[in-house]
Amino acid sequence: MEISNVIYPSLYQFENGLRIALNAFLTTCYGSDWWNVSLKGKLQRVFEYAEDQQKKLDAMPWIGDSSVVTVLPIHLVTLGHLEEVVKAYQSECIPYLFPNLNFFLGHMELIKRVRNMYTHMFPCITRSDCQIARNEIRTLALHINSKLAD
Repeated sequence: MEISNVIYPSLYQFENGLRIALNAFLTTCYGSDWWNVSLKGKLQRVFEYAEDQQKKLDAMPWIGDSSVVTVLPIHLVTLGHLEEVVKAYQSECIPYLFPNLNFFLGHMELIKRVRNMYTHMFPCITRSDCQIARNEIRTLALHINSKLAD
């Protein structure tokens, strides 16, 4: 519980914030149907993963859209998939969202490592691991927020 209080809020906010930022940015670049028009051709595996997740949601009608937010395909993919989206669209995302690809990937590597340890209940995860991930999240989030504020 102690570890969860340290890392979960940061992971949750970052992962969902990255989804929202990428969707908003790529909607600006490619239009509101960018997922079907552009991503399907660039990242078929990610596209299919989201489709499979949507089928699972459809089988559980009590889970899904809220009265405020509609579930979009980008909400159905993993943090690793979001990283793949940035890599696939690096000509658009770099340097607008991130100064360079290595900046993004370096920070993401540490975030993903701790996220995976946390979500798979790794018994040796420490408070220090979580603090490192929070620092990496803070760095990427501040950068994204500064770019989107323009």
